[in-house]
Amino acid sequence: MGSPSRIHLLFWTLRYLKPHQIWARLRHNLQRSWWSLRRRRPAGTSMWELTEIAPLYPGLRDISCDGPWRAEADSALLRAREAAEGRLRFLNLSVNVSSKDVWKNPDLSRLLRYHLHYFDYVQDLLVWGARGQSRAAYQAFRSLAGSWMECNQITEGDGWHPYTISLRLVNWLHALEGFKKELSGDEHFRARLIAGWTGQAQVLAGNLESDVGGNHLLANLRALVLAGIVLRGEAPRRWLQRSLTLFEKELFEQVLQDGAHFELSPGYHLTVLRHCLEMAVTMKRNGVTPPASLDTALRRMLEYLVAILPPDSKIPLLKDTTWDGQLSPADLLAAGALYLQEPAFKISAGFGLYPLLLFGREGWEVFQGWSAPGTQRSSVALHDSGHYVMRDDFRGDYLILVAGKPCPDHLPAHAHADLLSYELMVGGQRIVVDSGVYEYAAGPWRDYFRSTRAHNTVEVEEANQSEVWASFRVARRAHPGPVTWLANEDSVTVRASHDGYRRLRVPLTHLRTLVWRRNRFWLVMDELRGKGSTRASSYVHLYPDLEFTEVGESMWRIGGCRSDVWLTAFGAQDHQVIRGRMEPVRQGWYSEKFGELAANSVLALSCEGALPVSFGYVISKEGPAEVHLPSGAADSQVTIVHHGEQFRFETPGAMAS
Repeated sequence: MGSPSRIHLLFWTLRYLKPHQIWARLRHNLQRSWWSLRRRRPAGTSMWELTEIAPLYPGLRDISCDGPWRAEADSALLRAREAAEGRLRFLNLSVNVSSKDVWKNPDLSRLLRYHLHYFDYVQDLLVWGARGQSRAAYQAFRSLAGSWMECNQITEGDGWHPYTISLRLVNWLHALEGFKKELSGDEHFRARLIAGWTGQAQVLAGNLESDVGGNHLLANLRALVLAGIVLRGEAPRRWLQRSLTLFEKELFEQVLQDGAHFELSPGYHLTVLRHCLEMAVTMKRNGVTPPASLDTALRRMLEYLVAILPPDSKIPLLKDTTWDGQLSPADLLAAGALYLQEPAFKISAGFGLYPLLLFGREGWEVFQGWSAPGTQRSSVALHDSGHYVMRDDFRGDYLILVAGKPCPDHLPAHAHADLLSYELMVGGQRIVVDSGVYEYAAGPWRDYFRSTRAHNTVEVEEANQSEVWASFRVARRAHPGPVTWLANEDSVTVRASHDGYRRLRVPLTHLRTLVWRRNRFWLVMDELRGKGSTRASSYVHLYPDLEFTEVGESMWRIGGCRSDVWLTAFGAQDHQVIRGRMEPVRQGWYSEKFGELAANSVLALSCEGALPVSFGYVISKEGPAEVHLPSGAADSQVTIVHHGEQFRFETPGAMAS
């Protein structure tokens, strides 16, 4: 099957967009071109007075106290000292900021430049200052902010993207509060900083990302809500009112009923949760009542996070999720628990730097007073997000299946071709993993990590289920079918399907049935249904420390596991174990952090022939499983023998009939 043309991909991508998005993008492009021609500069003086506000980080005063946050605070000190020496680290890369050209350096990736413009490193500088080095910390901030203002006087480039403005406004507000004493003795720079801050707020107010929407628009609105609280004036009051109205509207669309953020990337769920939480805390502390819908959304988002967190409390690496650049889920849950005064969100005894900054030692004492967290969470079907979780927290067994839409129709940026993929932990150890994300820049690595073959699902005719392309685009998409969830004390069964391969020369539907027999095994059965012939491969990606050791026909022991884990395949005609391959196509690569690659072992189970095609595998604990397939048309059950016991399950064809 040939690769679709760029015109084809663009046509199908644009078909999903809302008319207002296209109009907004055209307007933004014209506006930015006009600004560039005019060499537009933001307002050079502040026309509004800053009010006294309650700081978001009152816990800075407690930063020197002993507590479980101490190690994180020490790490922040090291990063702050490096920043003072002109070295910043983002996405596992070091950036020298001693040169003024760094703000627009074309040799840096766009994502790296964005992080530079965010000014998230202000938090490290504030921690350093609170630990007795306030003068040095202030001078470091003064140098960085002064350099930014000097080199970004014209409203063009990454520094004036609405998203970078949104995050920088919040971080500079932290600096205005945290370095208040130092700024009071440096009136000239204080006036310059405030003028720069209000000028950026003005630009943002007229440049919301309504063309993109999603987490970007929520970040825009959060920044304008805070600006409306901080500044006195008619325009800031309008920003506050308008932004709150739009924020409520966006929350209604973006936070699903099961609590997931609608982009369905756990990493961005954490980002949106943090923004919502900080906005609610700031509003409440400064006499502005948060909308009831905000607290409701926060509660649902926290409940969703509790439901999907694996036993090790690291978020699943679904879609564009990494383990760097994110707050610890446990810390976000601790902060959410304190804001809502809801002990149920205390999932661990840990209390890191973030909840300390938000709620101080008083919050820590309240948190300590709550009962020790429970260890058992139930398996759950999250139908709105399409995330299905099977878990036994006592034993550390966990599986999450992706069976929902690849993305919101109008927002494909973080979609992967990953329908019916899953992640698996056994005995608290990651076994079967999502491949993760290596970079956002368009190219072969971005293509690989978004592809179907980078996920634990079935690829047909070497095609992706959804036509992912460029950095953040998707043309034709796979649509999930109805999902059946059957759960009892001993087992859970999920049956799901998608139509992503209906567009192929031989159109077909992929059905997957996943059965978990508690403390025994996981059965994965796939059927490709249609008329004609096809070829397909089912992939199983292991964590990099593990490997497949073949011990018999269609049987492998998974080496490197702390417990005894086996995989037995059935129905496949061929198999191959791949690790760290570059040609003819990339396969066997894993990235849990931006910019970090590790080779991992991938089992490809392949079959070719007339439809329907059925094949699959069993992952079992403490010894291999035997798989007995139906012997004839009248037989509709597959039999699994494990430790001498037999377990019978309906075949996919029987389920669909």
